[in-house]
Amino acid sequence: MEVVEPASGAQKSLVLLPGWNYSRKTWCEKSSVCEEALRRGYRLLLLEMGKSIYASQVFPETRADWRQYPTLSTLRDTVLPTLAKKALLPSSHTYLLGLSTGGRGVVLLLAQVGGYFRAGAALSGDFDPHIDPRDPLLTGWYGRYSQRWDEVDNPLRLAASIDKPLFLAHGVQDKVVPYEHTLRLHEKLHQLKPSLRLELHIDPQGGHDFTFWDKYGQKALDFFERL
Repeated sequence: MEVVEPASGAQKSLVLLPGWNYSRKTWCEKSSVCEEALRRGYRLLLLEMGKSIYASQVFPETRADWRQYPTLSTLRDTVLPTLAKKALLPSSHTYLLGLSTGGRGVVLLLAQVGGYFRAGAALSGDFDPHIDPRDPLLTGWYGRYSQRWDEVDNPLRLAASIDKPLFLAHGVQDKVVPYEHTLRLHEKLHQLKPSLRLELHIDPQGGHDFTFWDKYGQKALDFFERL
């Protein structure tokens, strides 16, 4: 993990979740989101997740070469409590932003330990495991398609536990994670939590890339400022 402080001193924190096999530095190296967040006075908390998909745990079927990577339990039980003890997660002024599998992580964290955060933003996330029963990342962590996919770490099932504002964005031209994932999550949240503050962006030209994530990462910061 890496902590980056703004020059003027931080009154708020932004936890940045990377996508699958992206370095913790990728958000800052390939987009202007870190620079803009620092300008706005955010402390940046950059997490190294490797080939994690923010699963709750390592399972017997999890690929042996992936078992070394952090899980949602690592964040929930170790990382976040440690950061809180160090006063790096100011109450009511900590935000969560993730891309791709990191977007999935945003939703899972808000559902399970949302008390740490004021709001979250999930870009290009995968939320409905039934869309692709052969998804290599899901099969690599959870094993072949089974009842587990529906009952364990299913963001759509866990959506009922989310009570913090959420920004969602996805590109229609995304060839890696279909934009229907975000549409279905938004529909489920709107149905279950009609008073929950949601903002949805479906970009007809957006892909699964840092051109899209830079644009909507900036918009996510704007969303946080409006709360």
